[in-house]
Amino acid sequence: MDFAKANVGNCCKVGDFANCCILAFKSLTMKNKGCLYPFFAIFAIAGLACGLAGFWLVKSRYDLMNDGIKTSGTVIDLNHSENTVAPIIGFNDEWGNSLVYNSSNYTSFDPYKVGQKITLYYDPSDPENVTLEGDGWWNWFPFIFLFTHGGVGIGGLYWLEKKRRLHKWLQQSGHEIQARLTNIKETYNKGRYYTLQCEWSDPYTNTLYTFESESMSKNPSDLIAPGSTLRVLIDPANPKRYWMDTAFLER
Repeated sequence: MDFAKANVGNCCKVGDFANCCILAFKSLTMKNKGCLYPFFAIFAIAGLACGLAGFWLVKSRYDLMNDGIKTSGTVIDLNHSENTVAPIIGFNDEWGNSLVYNSSNYTSFDPYKVGQKITLYYDPSDPENVTLEGDGWWNWFPFIFLFTHGGVGIGGLYWLEKKRRLHKWLQQSGHEIQARLTNIKETYNKGRYYTLQCEWSDPYTNTLYTFESESMSKNPSDLIAPGSTLRVLIDPANPKRYWMDTAFLER
């Protein structure tokens, strides 16, 4: 069955937001045709993965700068990649051993120069574990994907969960009405899609309400015509919260 476009209000509590993250993993197994759960789940999982990666990078750098040994090194050479450079740094450990660190952080904002002095921190138990002072800004990049991809994914799952709960509530407590089909709207968006538009007049308030189904790829004109009635479940306290039954069009 299709869900209608609706203002779902407060059907889903904010406390259930964490459940949407769980849905991200569950929804990858869903096989409903046209279901948006897998689409949003991929974004949510990608965003959360980037967020975890970013947290690990920032924490690792923080721990190294607090527990590692601070020293000074010298840029002895540069690695070039297109218009960016990364420094090759020579430094001495606490026992006077000469070490070389090949940075993997390429930048074009403030290119390094051979002979330049750089402050760094290294792990005495693993001298190849090095972080440069003032060079941790790139560790925050994964958080950009957390807020963009993760925001789209988790926000989408939250929205779908609200719609699911609205549908469940209307099935149990909604008031059934018969709305008159007034138009079959055809739109183009990488293909043809059709939307049913219906009207219903509240006999108690004489208020005219308009209902609209979600888009469908199959033209329903052969199965239903303007003037026909469709079953709609509404919230008696707020008819703008509704669900339109179009299951018969999918048979």
